[in-house]
Amino acid sequence: MYSEKYLKHFQNPQNIGDVLEPDGAADVKHEGGGCLDRVRMTMKVEDDIVVDIRYKLRACSGTIAASSAVTSLANGKSVSEADDIQIADVLQELGGVPEKKMHSVELAVKALNEAIADYRRRAAE
Repeated sequence: MYSEKYLKHFQNPQNIGDVLEPDGAADVKHEGGGCLDRVRMTMKVEDDIVVDIRYKLRACSGTIAASSAVTSLANGKSVSEADDIQIADVLQELGGVPEKKMHSVELAVKALNEAIADYRRRAAE
């Protein structure tokens, strides 16, 4: 049911915490069903490269694994490359997820997209 990659990200999640003085941040929550997952994602950008990206959450195993995967994929990439990370990329990184955990992948990608949008707003000011 759960792939080895999924279990690795869930049992040993990467990038937990907050970036101090972030260049971009997002707070998102799952709006559907009985799930009350919440994710806060913060990032630091230097020379258009995501040099640190972290998350804090209150969530199920799927959102823990998905947030770990998303931040692992985005870290070290240019802002544009990180913004191109799609649900399919996260699914590949996790080795797939059960249908009941798809909301978790969508939420983690949404947090990344909103943190990048916040970074771009701040950079434009």
